[in-house]
Amino acid sequence: MTLLALAGLMPAPAAAATEAPNSLGLDAAYDVSANIGWSANMISVTSVTTVTNTTDEPVAALTFSLLPARIGHMSLREVRVGEEGANAQVDDANLIVDLPAALDPGAQTAVTIGYDATFNNTARKKKWLFSMKNDVVTAYRWIPWLSKRYTWSTPNFGETYVTQAASDVRVTLSSDRADVQYATSGRQTEVDGASQTFVAHDVRDFNFSASPRYRVTTGAHNGVQLASYTLSLSPRTLVDLTRSAFDTFTNNVGSYPYETLTVAEIPMGGGMESPGMVWIPSNATSAARKRYLVTHEVAHQWFYGVVGNDQASDPFADEAPAEFLTRMVIGFRASKCAEANLDGTVYDYGSRCYYEVIYVQGADYLNGYRERVGEDAFWTGMRTYYDRYRFGLGGTLELLQTLDEQAPDDGGGGHADRFPSLYPAGG
Repeated sequence: MTLLALAGLMPAPAAAATEAPNSLGLDAAYDVSANIGWSANMISVTSVTTVTNTTDEPVAALTFSLLPARIGHMSLREVRVGEEGANAQVDDANLIVDLPAALDPGAQTAVTIGYDATFNNTARKKKWLFSMKNDVVTAYRWIPWLSKRYTWSTPNFGETYVTQAASDVRVTLSSDRADVQYATSGRQTEVDGASQTFVAHDVRDFNFSASPRYRVTTGAHNGVQLASYTLSLSPRTLVDLTRSAFDTFTNNVGSYPYETLTVAEIPMGGGMESPGMVWIPSNATSAARKRYLVTHEVAHQWFYGVVGNDQASDPFADEAPAEFLTRMVIGFRASKCAEANLDGTVYDYGSRCYYEVIYVQGADYLNGYRERVGEDAFWTGMRTYYDRYRFGLGGTLELLQTLDEQAPDDGGGGHADRFPSLYPAGG
């Protein structure tokens, strides 16, 4: 944990990690500007978060999730609360801001965070999430977003994010490189010289990739603008796969809530989801790999995009439903690892069997449940869960309880064997 004092204030003692505040219950809107220094391999960001205390207690500090704090060699330029300078603590991939005065219930303030960070040029240790390679920038979780403190490193490739959906996000991107195309989570609203502005609503993160090399293809599908940003992959293939997944999930789970859905090729790393956007790596050259990655990441638009969850403590809640939806399209298979509990945290599984347990066994568990209770009851439960936690935070227990609500009297339940921490008494 690194403590930084800004605006001439004396540093306060750094809080222990366990004392970092949980800021998930607060309402926020984000207004962000960023300039990419292409030749310097850097980005300069200024983010203004308008925070409203929607809790019943005063708030003395805020925790922001900020990935460049961990893998971007980040340097803070300023942290202000209103017009006052504030102390900020960089802790892992978190930024903890001490408020000069407690924010009372119902009160609102603006938190300005300015930082500079350096892009990586390697995929190792998830550094591809914030990188510049082959004239392509990837920026994931780069906006300081209200969250709770987490440890970013895991023994596997699992994710550790949990963020509330924000009703309004406005992002202005610029670059010292001409003709840059931006693939983003939002909709473009303005172009002013080298600056492009995007807005998004009801999103729990806003990510982008950018390149002067992008070939852009757009088209409408069922009232949504589908777009592909490609380097070497076939744009028609990516859009066709996106369209197929989109139709399957819309018909079975519920309507897609955003105006746009973008699939963007990135030069390294893996597939990754964002609200309104997915990343597909250039090495997804086989038909099977492309089909799997596009389908799975599009499935995340429904589960983690619209219905969020704590991906660190409860990875089943988004990965198992997303994999289940994926395998509806590509086919189910048996796991290559021994059967294990499905209610662990992302830190509880090793790299060899994390995917096989949480994804594959999780999908098979949901599929077995569907076969047991019947199609009508199962899909009614899934749609109810999707609608009930729309733009909120759900979880494994909430999912299973909602499914059981719709199950016939002689079906449902029986979750204790695979979810012992959620059903300790054999519920």
